[in-house]
Amino acid sequence: MGKNPPKWLPGERVKETILLQRKSVEQLRVDRVLRRDKLQERRERHKAKIDAKRKRKLSTKKFISAQTILKRAQLREKQGRLFQKIGEKATGKKGRMGEEEYGKALEDSRVVLIVRARGKLIPHEVALAFGRLGLRKLYSARLLCLNPFTDPLVKQLGPFSVVGHPEPAQLNELLRTRGALWNEETKTKRLINGNLMLEKALGEYNVLCIEDLCDVIINKTEHVRDVLKHIAPFDFHPPRQLFMERHRNVYQKMEVMNKESFAAYLAQELKASARREKRAVGKRKAVEESSQSSQKTS
Repeated sequence: MGKNPPKWLPGERVKETILLQRKSVEQLRVDRVLRRDKLQERRERHKAKIDAKRKRKLSTKKFISAQTILKRAQLREKQGRLFQKIGEKATGKKGRMGEEEYGKALEDSRVVLIVRARGKLIPHEVALAFGRLGLRKLYSARLLCLNPFTDPLVKQLGPFSVVGHPEPAQLNELLRTRGALWNEETKTKRLINGNLMLEKALGEYNVLCIEDLCDVIINKTEHVRDVLKHIAPFDFHPPRQLFMERHRNVYQKMEVMNKESFAAYLAQELKASARREKRAVGKRKAVEESSQSSQKTS
C-alpha cells in the first residue's frame, strides 16, 4: 500500500507518516518503561550488594575489648610524655648554649631528610608537629634546613620518624627517581623529568641540572633555603597492589612502616652512612690527638 490509498477503501484516510509517528511514539514509551525497569533492577542489585557487604563486614568485624582500648590509650599517653620530655630537653639545651652559639650551630648543621614512620594512631601534639613540617601522611618525607623553629620539632619527632643526612650519591638517586617541584601558586607538584624543567624553576639560583641541585643541598650554599621551598615533599608509599602490601592487615598498612618498603631501605642506608661518618670523625680525632702528642714530646 502506497502513501495515497485507493479511493474505494472505506473510513478516514490517514497518511503513512502519521502512522509511523504514532508507532515511534508508542515505541519510545515502551523503551522508556523498559529503561526505567532496568535502572530499578540495577539500583536493587547495587543496594543488595552494599547490604551484603555491610553484613559481611559486621560479621567479620573483630571485637575490641576494653583492655585493648585501655592499652592503646596508655600507649598514646606514654608517647605524649616522651614527646614533651624531648621538647623540654631541646629547650634546655638551647638555653644553655645561648642564642648566638645555637644559631651558629644551626648554620653549620647539614640538611636533614625526615620520613614519617607512623600513621594516625599517635598523640594529638605529635600529629600537629608532623603537620607543621608538612608531613601529613605515612611515608611522606621532605628535606629540611634546620632553623630555631624546625630543629626542636625534628628532635621531638625522632621516635616517630626516620631522620638522617643523605650522602651525595643517595641524594642524587633520590632526586632523580622521586624528586618533584612544588608550585606554591597552584599548590601542585610535578615530577622532575629533565634539566630544562629545573632551569626554568630554579635558574635564578644557578641550578641548571640535578648535579647543581645536589651541590646546593649538600654544601648548603647561599640559596639553599629558597631552593628547598621549591622541592615538593616525597611520597615513599609502596604500591598497594604489591604482595608485600596486600598481605598486611589494615592497621599495619595505615599505621606501621613496611619493613620491605623503600622507606625502610632508605632508613637502613641513612643509619649506615651515619655510622660511617661517625667512624671517620673518630679516626680524624685520633689522628689529631696523636699528632698533638707527638709535637709535645718533641
